Amino acid sequence: MLGSGACIPQGIASHALNVHGQTQRSHSPDRLLGKTSRPPGRNHLGNSRAILFMVLSMAAFSVADALVKFASQAIKPGQFIAVTSAALFVIFFILLRRNGERFFSREALEPAMLVRTISEVIGTTGIVMALTVSPLSTVTVLGQAMPLVVMVGAALFLNETIGWRRWFAAGLGLAGVLLILRPGAATFDPGLLWVILYVLGLGTRDLASRKLPARISTPFAVAWSMLPLVVVGLIMMSFQSGWQPVGGVSAIYLGAFIIMTSGAVALITVAMRIGEVSAVAPFRYTRILFGLLIAVAVFDEDLDAITFLGAALIAGSGLYAFWRERRVQTARPDAYE
Repeated sequence: MLGSGACIPQGIASHALNVHGQTQRSHSPDRLLGKTSRPPGRNHLGNSRAILFMVLSMAAFSVADALVKFASQAIKPGQFIAVTSAALFVIFFILLRRNGERFFSREALEPAMLVRTISEVIGTTGIVMALTVSPLSTVTVLGQAMPLVVMVGAALFLNETIGWRRWFAAGLGLAGVLLILRPGAATFDPGLLWVILYVLGLGTRDLASRKLPARISTPFAVAWSMLPLVVVGLIMMSFQSGWQPVGGVSAIYLGAFIIMTSGAVALITVAMRIGEVSAVAPFRYTRILFGLLIAVAVFDEDLDAITFLGAALIAGSGLYAFWRERRVQTARPDAYE
């Protein structure tokens, strides 16, 4: 499914925007739309519109998260994964064919593609289960640690160089994660281990996406990720009371989830096409605000000072890491600190 902030859908979003706010060579918004060039002449008006679209996208992703929680009251997680993944597979298969690409291709066996697909399955399963058993507020905040996880992963496994300032920022982000998880405390929620699986899984997916050859388009990569998710969902169903009739409320939740996800993807894609990354990317953290508002207003969750402190550390460290990277690249395009 779609997994970047705290829900399945954000995985797709990370193809339009990588975790540090830079467009990826093989998964830029234009590749998502089957194009290879980007429109010139961005200006302040374009940035303002792009920021609006980014904020609306984060709001839509947050609503999609809430729909997962609602759906979990009517159908089991396995069936949710199977049905929504099948629907999203059809959507991206159509995009793939519209671009004149073949689905059955040796590109699916590229090592980076295999890693990406497997990690997508792991991460998506993790986030669906997390939203089913854990508070939305906690899942939302912890999900925003993914940019830092990918930054560290890129340094450790892709030989990307980051300086001590961004290492320090990553440490602060980890401190925020530990504050929220509270391992060893009486209030520790074992269900949050699913969030760790989600962050590590989709973080690995984003790292693998960086290694994908430029000839592999986003529709191709996503379609191949959806197919095994359908299988995994069906397997999970066999251990979760099997198939349950999808009608009435269940159908509304599923349909609304797919609509919100598709709308969010379209919004973030347009945002990255018409705006400057440096202006638009930081607004991805508005997802924390929307997630917390929905958690309190809709699910009546109680937020304590520790949760707010952890959220501040995660968002603050992520924003600083992004700002530092952009500053270094502006000063020395070939350097990282």
